[in-house]
Amino acid sequence: MSKNYFREFNMRFVTKYVILSFVLASIFVFLDSPRALAGEIKVGSFVSAKGFGSRFVIMPWMDRARKDLAKIGSKTTIKAYWGGSLGKSPFQQYDLVKGGVADVAWVMAGYTPGQFPELEIVEIPFLFRTANEAAVVTWKLYEKGLLSGFQDTHLVGMFAGAPAGIFSRDPISRLEDLKNRKVRIVGATQGDWLRTLGAVPERASSRKMNEKLNRGTFSAVLQGWSGMKTFKSFGLVDHTVDVPVGTLGFMLLMNKNTWNGLSSGEKKAVQKNGGINIALDSGRAYAKAAKDIRVMIKKQGKHKMITFTKAQLAAYEKAAQPVHQKWANKNAANRKAYDAAISILKEMRSGS
Repeated sequence: MSKNYFREFNMRFVTKYVILSFVLASIFVFLDSPRALAGEIKVGSFVSAKGFGSRFVIMPWMDRARKDLAKIGSKTTIKAYWGGSLGKSPFQQYDLVKGGVADVAWVMAGYTPGQFPELEIVEIPFLFRTANEAAVVTWKLYEKGLLSGFQDTHLVGMFAGAPAGIFSRDPISRLEDLKNRKVRIVGATQGDWLRTLGAVPERASSRKMNEKLNRGTFSAVLQGWSGMKTFKSFGLVDHTVDVPVGTLGFMLLMNKNTWNGLSSGEKKAVQKNGGINIALDSGRAYAKAAKDIRVMIKKQGKHKMITFTKAQLAAYEKAAQPVHQKWANKNAANRKAYDAAISILKEMRSGS
């Protein structure tokens, strides 16, 4: 046989070998993907399945998305991992979803300082009166491109708890009574406001909050009504002040690679059931929960419940304006988000 024959044979063999190696490598890369192996979107939550946000926000979204996935014949499933199965710390949820440990995670903006700077707006005392206002406004700010920090993940939906109240171990009848007391906060803006009252703010998760209340380290805490119930904190306090002192910005974030790996139909099934629908779900659910919990606490008769007149609330709101403006004037992005939020709130409150 000629040298040309062997040369052609070798070339054909090498070409086939290269093509086969490329195909096999592609298959192995595909199989190395957790979602490809299981066809599963893992939804992580550090809160149990009994938690309020789990039951009334995340589960309804999952149910709707599953039905729409089934309608298009998708084999992709959605499975929840409650109670910190994929990571217990609320401060680590963003890293878990960004790194792909979870495909979707419940992330709190206040527990991820610096990542979502404009979302700190929800912490401003006396800005939002209801969970619905906070959730709808923040979603609309996102749609307007006024929220940053989402470049490494995909936002499925935005929601918020009802505005926090003040829950205290020690007697309190007015906000000025917080002077020189150590008070739990979630975000820095709440701390700025408390300092205007002479209080000493300290950031802590809900579980750490309970420990410090129990030891007497915290005199009072800023916490949502549903959060007080979820984390069984009511037994640690006996004074409640019903005043809207900021809330928490919650997000359902999806890993970017997971999102990019979905088909267009699967993306539609996931997203059309998120977005404004999650905001509205949370607004209704958290409002009802806050109302029901107030009734429960009142019936139990173990707490002294303090409320203020409209005139008193207006005075406290006016006194908080320097804190509003301090946050808004921190940079141009904050100012744009704040002004847009005020505009949206006016429309919502006028019914237009």
